[in-house]
Amino acid sequence: MKNKALTPQKRDRDKTSGVILRTATTLFLERGYAAVSLSMIAKQAGVTKSLLHHYFGDKQGLWKAVKDASVSSYAEQQRVLFSESPSNPEEGIASSITAYFSFLKKHPEIARMFALESFEGEYKPSATEQELQVKGINFIRDLQKMNVLRKDIDADMILALFSALTEHWFISRDRVAKLNDTKVSNALDARYFEAVTKVFNDGIQIQ
Repeated sequence: MKNKALTPQKRDRDKTSGVILRTATTLFLERGYAAVSLSMIAKQAGVTKSLLHHYFGDKQGLWKAVKDASVSSYAEQQRVLFSESPSNPEEGIASSITAYFSFLKKHPEIARMFALESFEGEYKPSATEQELQVKGINFIRDLQKMNVLRKDIDADMILALFSALTEHWFISRDRVAKLNDTKVSNALDARYFEAVTKVFNDGIQIQ
């Protein structure tokens, strides 16, 4: 039986949509959402604007596809974590923080992309972001029921703190480094990670 996924037509579609997605990702990361037009993306990708609409709909649809593709590896890590019931809940929290920090350390431009999106007032969550938000909140609520985490802080705010403390570092670390007369380095990242983990854990866990 012929595998339709391997037909030349399917390969061409995948190749074209891939080129559009990679081009859009580069432009969005470099300039921010508001400064990039569909015409600009189409021209640089070497496709027509109508073809771009065919694959991704409008600019917002393409932007969401860029975000989903950008965080896909991290999202899969978190899906696995959220689907498990850790024998040591504290390890589950540590694993989640470590996964996000490590991901943004490899891709700091994504933290910048999130910041630009917020400043420009163009934020609309992608399907992956919504999925991880719901699963993350449920994960935290389960830990609250187990009396591992404080119940006087809403789960959505704990998740917001986790995201903000992690993302902000990769936006501000150049400034922090210069203010402290040092350089951005693995050692500096490690010092911040150790500090933020202690502060975050001490703040949300039941002592």
